[in-house]
Amino acid sequence: MAQQNSSEEIDLGYLLKKSNDVFKSIARGIFRTLDFFKKYAIWIILLIIVGVSIGVYKDYNAKKIYDNQIIVIPNFESVDYLYDKIEAINQKIASSDTIFLKEVFHGNANKVGSLQIEPIVDIYNFISKSRENIDILRILAQNQDFSEYIEDLSTSKYYKYHRLQISTQGKENSEQILNDFFAYLNSNKHFSDYQDIFKETKEYDIKEHYTMISQVDSLVKASGNMYSDNNNVSVNNNSDLHYLIERKRLLIEDLYQLKMELVDYSSPIKVVSIDYNLEPEKFINISNKIKYPLILVFLFSFVFFIIYAFKSLRNYARDEH
Repeated sequence: MAQQNSSEEIDLGYLLKKSNDVFKSIARGIFRTLDFFKKYAIWIILLIIVGVSIGVYKDYNAKKIYDNQIIVIPNFESVDYLYDKIEAINQKIASSDTIFLKEVFHGNANKVGSLQIEPIVDIYNFISKSRENIDILRILAQNQDFSEYIEDLSTSKYYKYHRLQISTQGKENSEQILNDFFAYLNSNKHFSDYQDIFKETKEYDIKEHYTMISQVDSLVKASGNMYSDNNNVSVNNNSDLHYLIERKRLLIEDLYQLKMELVDYSSPIKVVSIDYNLEPEKFINISNKIKYPLILVFLFSFVFFIIYAFKSLRNYARDEH
């Protein structure tokens, strides 16, 4: 038992000694660092001045990068067209194909950074469009996890709204860049023809709905008494009146949907909202006037650290011999 206590006291003493050695090493390292900065204080001050000067120059001449957030609706089954065009433009930006980029952005081709797009997940809107969408969702979700299905790009592309981000250099030309971009997207003849057909059909459909509502109003107004027309159609004061009122309600709901569609489908790629020149989020945002002095001082110190480490290894190697 006494031997065990003695062993524990030795182990504890050894640990304390090692701890003291570690603290002494840390203290020596701190004092050597302070001594280094004191010894080369003039050089370090000069480096700080040079670094601040470089930072001021960079801030003055650099064109800041801003993000432009856009919400769009791809109409007439143009979602794949939209995604393919964005991918193609990103490739042209990466390869510096200025000839193609000038066709899209004209004189601002060199001020476009990158384009990103993602669907705005709205599963409830998707399934409410039709009974067929509910059935399709049920079948596809059986083969994979529901959350994975919702986030799967191959399916989520077909949600109504999509968020597009375009980074631009400087604030001055952001609006013109986006105008040129959407003019380019909406110049596709195939989708323009679809838009013309859709607009003509919907406007006619809206006109017919107004006509039908007027006819229902006339029948309701005349239903206070027995009413008959040349076709021997009669309306009484009970069930037929209830049917007419319900029919008018449904016509008004249809008219509302038709007008909403006419707004949504006003262009192949419909712009819903745009937020210009947003500051990009950065994990660490350090001013150039601070960043460049720190870099220069670090490089200066690192060179002396390498020299010191080399000398220490050389002395250690000599002591071994």
